[in-house]
Amino acid sequence: MKPTPFAITRLFCTLCLTACAGGEEEESATTSGGGITTIAPTTSSSSSSGQGQGGEESSTSDGSTTDALIPCSNDEECPSGDICEDGFCGLCLDCCGEAVLEMKITTPNMVLVVDKSGSMVANSWDSDADPNTPMVTRWFSLHQVVEFIVSDFGASINLGMQLFPSLKAKTEYNNNACLVEMTPEVPVAAENGAKVLSALPPASAMAQISGGTPSRLGLQAAIAHLESIDDGLPKFIAFITDGAANCSPEGADPLDTGLLFEAYDDQLLGVVEDATSKGIGVFVVGIDTPNELTPVKPDGNPDGVNPFAKLNELAIAGGYPKNDPSEQFYNAQNQIELQAALVGISETVLSCVIALDPVPVFPNYVEVKVDEVYYGNTQVTDCATQDGWMYTSPAKDEIELCGVACMDFQKSGKLDAQYKCKPLG
Repeated sequence: MKPTPFAITRLFCTLCLTACAGGEEEESATTSGGGITTIAPTTSSSSSSGQGQGGEESSTSDGSTTDALIPCSNDEECPSGDICEDGFCGLCLDCCGEAVLEMKITTPNMVLVVDKSGSMVANSWDSDADPNTPMVTRWFSLHQVVEFIVSDFGASINLGMQLFPSLKAKTEYNNNACLVEMTPEVPVAAENGAKVLSALPPASAMAQISGGTPSRLGLQAAIAHLESIDDGLPKFIAFITDGAANCSPEGADPLDTGLLFEAYDDQLLGVVEDATSKGIGVFVVGIDTPNELTPVKPDGNPDGVNPFAKLNELAIAGGYPKNDPSEQFYNAQNQIELQAALVGISETVLSCVIALDPVPVFPNYVEVKVDEVYYGNTQVTDCATQDGWMYTSPAKDEIELCGVACMDFQKSGKLDAQYKCKPLG
């Protein structure tokens, strides 16, 4: 899987000095490697040879003034982008011009591990927090939310999907309710949203949504698949479930099905810890999970466990708990909260901090555009409340996209930054 490319322009010594100093129109040239655009910097009618000496301003032929020369002994004593030459700071004329350079966006790999147990249609909920609208099944809401996620983030996340149990699972009180495919129904790939939706049973499905809750087997298959991908990209799992894990392989005794369904799978926690030890982050999403003990009765669900507490443990082990000591997994009480949880996860795995390589020579003249929205070279001062971009450190080696700019980048994966020349004069 290759990361998604985006265009970034770099100062490049392709223009002659007269082109750098002139105020001409944009010129363009095409090479075998792609289009190159050169943009003449804004100048006054003077050149560096017309500037005064000794720190004073120098008049130009039209009466305007240029900045006074600054005495120096090395480049570090000069303003950003200037060089020290003959004892004074000045613009590096050989650094004017622009050329297209291709960089890479980090596009994460993520498997949606989706609970397809019978309780997803046996239970309905108030999906929109409006008591005047009809109740819908949990599966209906989950399908709607997955459709939204692949539509909004499918271009910037390499998605895959693992169902547990599989489509082959039966509504039977035996191991046929615990079947899981050894590899994901949809392997991770770029632009994979359509395949995820085609493999997901319809929102209105009933008979297809059946079986127990073999969480461990579903996670193990997803982890093995992510381990097999060697592309250097970040790896994540979004584990989505509405119940306590059962179907432990150790309980698959045909003479004692109670071990299969009525006992919680305590080895699930170790599987999540194993994932994080291998560099795979696990987000945990619960669907209408009560903070109480389950009843002790032969109902196909683990007896005497608190699913809320178990999912909290998994969220901590997965490395991405919520910042809430009392509820550290995403516990959705309706479709609105479920969508918010998966949007939040998608935004977390898509960083809006972008490394600049190479570091710009003139950082104050870098211009940024995100998905066709132009933000120019003006930085925001508060990334938490403003839309745009800013440098993250004095080194000017990375930028952070803020507000709407960040959200648009996360959805589109499109970023263009132009390294422009410092104006002459």
